[in-house]
Amino acid sequence: MEIKYRIVTMDEVEFRYKPEFDYNSINKDNISYQFAHEMTPNNEKGELALKVFVEITPEESNEILVKEVVYCVFQIDPFDQVVQVQENGFKTTEPQLINTFISVAIGALRGMLVKNLKSTPLAGCVMPLIPMSIISQNVAQLNKSQE
Repeated sequence: MEIKYRIVTMDEVEFRYKPEFDYNSINKDNISYQFAHEMTPNNEKGELALKVFVEITPEESNEILVKEVVYCVFQIDPFDQVVQVQENGFKTTEPQLINTFISVAIGALRGMLVKNLKSTPLAGCVMPLIPMSIISQNVAQLNKSQE
């Protein structure tokens, strides 16, 4: 089966930075990155929307210093052979394709974060690489629990 796909949109939908925080009170090497993503299939348009989030917090607290959100839409053809929409989510016959979409979105998220943190006390803090195997496990578990 030949699969065609393309990026329809890729937008930064949220960036929040807490300028009033005392950044001298933390070690930049000891900040945490909390990552999450949401995927929403659109059967009618043959599209898969992907929203990726990251929040930066000091390791010693849950105070959110930075939040970045990127929203991407990917078109897939033939959609119905790659994505099967179910009541509580979806299943895919092409997990590597979904991994590719997630990698693209995370790359965009990482780039936006670098751009937006320039000239702030968190400049130079780069979101660490996230092993795709960890993300794939979470996606597989999510889809499996929705069967």
